[in-house]
Amino acid sequence: MHRSPLLAALVIASATALRAQAPPPAPTEARIAVERVYRAGIDAFNRHALAEFTAQFADDVVMYTPTGWLRGHAAVHARFDSTFRQFPRVRMEIDSLEVRAVGPDAATVAFQWRVYPGGAGPAFHGVGSGAYVRRAGRWVEVLEHETVTRVDPALQQRPPQ
Repeated sequence: MHRSPLLAALVIASATALRAQAPPPAPTEARIAVERVYRAGIDAFNRHALAEFTAQFADDVVMYTPTGWLRGHAAVHARFDSTFRQFPRVRMEIDSLEVRAVGPDAATVAFQWRVYPGGAGPAFHGVGSGAYVRRAGRWVEVLEHETVTRVDPALQQRPPQ
């Protein structure tokens, strides 16, 4: 089969034009900004700075936690207020964090975590993911899912009733 140079040039020109119309790659700035917000939230959690920790969540956030669904900022605030009261030394560590910008105003996170109810020692281990969007010039989390994947044996023991 013989292809003309003109046909080849048209194919290349068409492919170049299509690439030029495609949206640009997601900006690195979005990924960096969301990682900063996420890590600041973990730092606030570990200091039990409730208002600072919950500031990263949108008013309409939906969150699935190991204890169930939370809908709205007020529910998230109440849940973590209860957590800090019940476990006054609770601390969280992030084993891995992957932030992926999906546009200039949206990003996702995937992470592995450990929560130490007593501040150290036995832990709950899990994975999670979240979606962040930029609203009114700031990044907020609108969706989060966390699942426990392993519980250290000392936390599985229940005292006799």
